[in-house]
Amino acid sequence: MRPFVLFFSLVSLFTQAASIKVGLHDSAPWAYRNAQGEMTGVDYEIVKAILQREGIEAEFELYSYNRLLKLFSEQKLDIASPVAVPYPGAFYSQPYFTVLDVVANKSTTKLNIDSMKDLTGKTIVAYQQASEVLGPDFSAIIKTAHYLEEADREKQFELLMNDRVQLMVGDRKVLSYYANKNYGQGTLQIHEIFPAVEYPAAFWSPELQARFNAGLLHLIESGEFQKIHDRPRL
Repeated sequence: MRPFVLFFSLVSLFTQAASIKVGLHDSAPWAYRNAQGEMTGVDYEIVKAILQREGIEAEFELYSYNRLLKLFSEQKLDIASPVAVPYPGAFYSQPYFTVLDVVANKSTTKLNIDSMKDLTGKTIVAYQQASEVLGPDFSAIIKTAHYLEEADREKQFELLMNDRVQLMVGDRKVLSYYANKNYGQGTLQIHEIFPAVEYPAAFWSPELQARFNAGLLHLIESGEFQKIHDRPRL
């Protein structure tokens, strides 16, 4: 009996050691916990499907974006997604996480926002790291605006809906999700003044990067990638 117990213990230890740590940005509908407390979301399902196909055991956790980047930079995560900034020594997947950042205001407050210069003098709330992610032109413009970054999406909406700010900047998919869920369709007026950008996942292992890319390609070619995107999330 003892040899069997020893063998079982060794197998358990090996399994635990083989399990990788995956950090995702806590941002519905990309990755979040539903009303039952279960992890779900577009990015979660994509990454999970890729790793399952590659036979890779993984533990998933959700983090604010600053926390996600901090833990990855400290090499406490094997995979982080999405990652919009470079890290020396890190490896990156093929870009697959498409973000279209937009400017939004309450639909009851009509504003003409056709370019970044129209943000001048406005009160604006945006997501963490937006001043870096959206480039130097945006960074320059917000110096002439009343600008703050807030990690909590619900608080961003509270600021906008209570007229504490005039504008909110964020991913169109994310803003639409929260607006439709909490305030109803037609709540926001959307202005597309930023280009769509595709972001990768990041790794510290080139082998893990290669296997992830192989799984991603299969997911896209099989049509499952698009099916995950098309699933309703409310």
